[in-house]
Amino acid sequence: SKVINVTQGSDVTLPCSLSTKENIELKLFDWRKDGQQVFLYDAGIHSNNGRAGQDQQFKGRVSHFPDKLKHGDASIKIRNTKVNDSGDYTCDFPRLQPRQIFHIQLVVGPKVINVNQDSDVTLPCSLSSKENITDKLFDWKKDGQKDVFMYDAGDHYNNGRAGQDQQFKGRVSHFPDKLKLGDASIKIRNTRVVDSGDYTCEFPRLQPRQIFHIRLVVGSKVIKVNQGSDVTLPCSLSTKADIEFKLFDWKKDGQKEVFLYDGGDHSNNGRAGQDQQFKGRVSHFPDELELGNASIKIINTKVTDSGNYTCAFPRLQPSQIFHIQLVVVGAAAKLSVTILDETNNRALLQCKVQGASPKPKVEWQDRAGNILPAGEPQVSERGGSYDIILQTTVTKTDLYRCVATQEEIYHQTDAETYVYIRGFPTGWIAFGVLLVVVGVVLAVLYKKGYIKLCKQG
Repeated sequence: SKVINVTQGSDVTLPCSLSTKENIELKLFDWRKDGQQVFLYDAGIHSNNGRAGQDQQFKGRVSHFPDKLKHGDASIKIRNTKVNDSGDYTCDFPRLQPRQIFHIQLVVGPKVINVNQDSDVTLPCSLSSKENITDKLFDWKKDGQKDVFMYDAGDHYNNGRAGQDQQFKGRVSHFPDKLKLGDASIKIRNTRVVDSGDYTCEFPRLQPRQIFHIRLVVGSKVIKVNQGSDVTLPCSLSTKADIEFKLFDWKKDGQKEVFLYDGGDHSNNGRAGQDQQFKGRVSHFPDELELGNASIKIINTKVTDSGNYTCAFPRLQPSQIFHIQLVVVGAAAKLSVTILDETNNRALLQCKVQGASPKPKVEWQDRAGNILPAGEPQVSERGGSYDIILQTTVTKTDLYRCVATQEEIYHQTDAETYVYIRGFPTGWIAFGVLLVVVGVVLAVLYKKGYIKLCKQG
C-alpha cells in the first residue's frame, strides 16, 4: 500500500482514482480506516449531506472532490490531521465488476518543537472549533505518565490542585486570557534536556474526545571556543538557593570526572577521582555558591576537551542536571615544502608542518595521488600543538604534494613542488656507449689475429 507521512495539524489528501477514468458520479465508493467509516459516497448522497454512518472521529473533517468525479477520482481530503488518524485506509468500489479496492497507509507524526536548554517554550494546543474552554477540563502529560499541567474549570496546578510531577513544579503555566478562544497551550520555563519527550494535550470529556500530540526536543547549550583559550561552563539553580553545603558533580561524556564539589570538599583541595585530563585546569567560583552558581572554568582548552558535559545535583529533590556541549576548535596545519638535496638522478624533499592541533596525518603523494614511501616523521609537541617534519626521496620528474589531514576538525591542506630529474647528459651517454662498442670490436679483432700489438726494441 502507498504510505503518506504528514505532521499533526496539517491537511492531507488520500488519492483514489480509477485507471479507466470513467465517470463515478452515479457510482458508490466507500472509504474506511481499520474498519471505521471515514467517508461514503453513493450517487450524490454522501457523509457530508445526510448519509449516516460516518465515524465520530471524522465528522466535519473529511471532504471529496465533486468536480473530479467525472474523471474517476474518488480522492478525499482530511483536515487538521491528528496522530490517531494514523492507520490503514481503504477506498472500495464494491459494485464495480470486477470490484476494485485501493490501500493507503497514513502516518501522522507529532508536531516537533526544538529549543535550546534554559530557554522558554510554548506547547500549542487549540480546538479548531475555537469554543470557550474556561469551564472545560484539559490535561497535559509527558510520555503518557508524568503530569505536566491539569486545568479543570478554573482549578489547576498553579492554584492549589495536587498531582503535578515534581519535574514541572513552578515552571509551567497556561494562558487564562485565551481559554475563551479554545486555547489550552502551556508555557514551560527554563527548559532542560530531560524535558525532551512526547507530550499530549487531552480533552477527555469532549464528544468526541480530543487529544493533541507534540514532541519536544531540548538540545544542550553549545559553547564554542578556540584552542588555548579559557572557558566558563555555566550551571546555576533557577532558585538561586545557597549550595555551599550541597553536592554538585561535573562530568564529561558521562564518565570522566571533571570537577566534584561536596560541602566545601572538592577536586582542587584533596578530593580524589578527578580525571588526569583536567588536573590543575578546572576551578569553580566560591564567592557565587551562595547564589546557586555551580559554574566551572577550564583554562587552556584543548581539542580533546570537546564533548558533552553535565552538571548534576544528585541530592536535590528533585535531582537536577544541566547539559552543555563544548566545542574546542583546533588550529589548522600550516605546511611548507622544500627540496633539500638534488642530484642528476634523485631529489630529497622535506614537508614541514607547524602549529597543528589536533595532530595531523602527514604523507607525500605524486601527481596521480599515489602515497610515496617516506622516512620516520619527526614530531614535536608543545601545549597541544604539533610540529612535524616528513622527508621522502624521489627519482623521477613529477609534481609532488605533501598532504596534512586533521580528521577531528574535518580539515585537510596540502603544498606542492615540481621536481625535474635531469639524469646524465645525452651526449656523454652516447659517447660512453660508442666507447664500449669500439672496445668490444677491437677485442674481437685482436683475438682473431687481425690486430697485432707492436713491441718497441
